[in-house]
Amino acid sequence: MDPAFQKDFLRDFRRGNSGLALALFGKHPAWNDHMDDFGLATPTLRTCKRLLYLQGLAANAAREQSEAAPVTPYRHSLFWLREREAVLIRLVESEDGRGRHFFPLVAAAHLELADEDRALRLLLPALRGFVDAGRLLGSREAVSDLHQRTQAQLAAEIRHLPGGEGRPEAPSAEEAAVLKELAASGHFMIRRVPVSRYDPVDSIAFLATAWRTLGSDRPLLVACGDSDPALTLAAGEPEKADFWFLRRP
Repeated sequence: MDPAFQKDFLRDFRRGNSGLALALFGKHPAWNDHMDDFGLATPTLRTCKRLLYLQGLAANAAREQSEAAPVTPYRHSLFWLREREAVLIRLVESEDGRGRHFFPLVAAAHLELADEDRALRLLLPALRGFVDAGRLLGSREAVSDLHQRTQAQLAAEIRHLPGGEGRPEAPSAEEAAVLKELAASGHFMIRRVPVSRYDPVDSIAFLATAWRTLGSDRPLLVACGDSDPALTLAAGEPEKADFWFLRRP
């Protein structure tokens, strides 16, 4: 375990960073191997890439190649939260210029939250569109230009989002039990809960608010597959094998 994770991850805004930072990395056909990184401008985004991509998804790729078994495609949204700081991540299937496809294309937006629901309703579709459009571009210059334009647009839109009024309803008994279990655990524990509200955005936003109400200092990870009727929840620092749940059929 890395002691810097608990101390520093999702703590950038305490050190004076501000505004939305948008990163793009992974596999893209315009590069013959892993693409150049765009926008890894904060320590949290760099830690996110290390934990998720360089360790977790690399372990997934090694396991896929050794087992040669069917896997779930990467089409996921992830939401990593600690107090008012968050990273929203979008993963999609991709490949490099040589046709190697074991790693996805990844976009990650790091920001301070005033209102989870409004931020998610803005950023989830925006990141989907950004990654899907970027995946189809044929040149590195076009990818870089799209990244710069999207970064500027989303940063401006987030600055003008109004604050929320809170969520008075209580979590379900199942949600409350899972959140309390995650808060009390000393390791990276993975649990699943159904999408129990109007849509995944509403469920994720509500769970984020409920997690903050518990007062836990541990980062909460919420993952949602595009075709998955449930949300995956985890808390704490992941090991490299912990992200296999993204590929499990």
